[in-house]
Amino acid sequence: MNLHLYYAPGTCSFVAHVALELVKESSSQNYDGTVINLKNGEQLKPEYKAINPRGQVPALIVDGQLTTQVMAITNFLHESFPQAQIFPSNVMEKAQAVSILAWMNNTVHPTFTRVFRSERFGDEAGKAGVKAMALEAFKGYLAEIDGLVSKGQTYICGNQLTPADVYAVAFIRWAGLAGINPANYPHYATYASGIAALPAVSRIMQKEGINLNTYVG
Repeated sequence: MNLHLYYAPGTCSFVAHVALELVKESSSQNYDGTVINLKNGEQLKPEYKAINPRGQVPALIVDGQLTTQVMAITNFLHESFPQAQIFPSNVMEKAQAVSILAWMNNTVHPTFTRVFRSERFGDEAGKAGVKAMALEAFKGYLAEIDGLVSKGQTYICGNQLTPADVYAVAFIRWAGLAGINPANYPHYATYASGIAALPAVSRIMQKEGINLNTYVG
């Protein structure tokens, strides 16, 4: 099988990137990757839109066929490479992990988009209000994650790493970029440090050139 990931360092494509690394780690299956520079608008250029017409990352090409969206990509890899243990094998445990991942993908992430790209959701007069409201909502979601890991467990759901854990690392990084101090969420900060230190996660962070602590205060 030929796997090729199009990704942008530090974005949600990080979740798919780690999943592919777990596949590589657990089998002889390799993958290739191409960086898409979002800052210079490479995702909107004809060359990339010919690959993914929506102009988004991640995009995974599987033997010439396009698969997009974090949830679809991680589920495809889980079903195709069960030895990678991307999700739990137990049906209920998998459902719980997918539930948290879906919430992260369809609620937490879009809220942060309104913080970092508020110009997409309001005119010049309204975008400051959009950002302020989204920032407060995002802080609430960070607090919710802090509560989910407040018992000191290694993983957010069950007894193994899932894509939800990787997404959680992305969120606390984004929080720092938005000027939110991770120290305000001590359980979350400790948990994220443990996830970031896991071999597959650490390798992808190094490959993408990103650090866990992005807060400058």
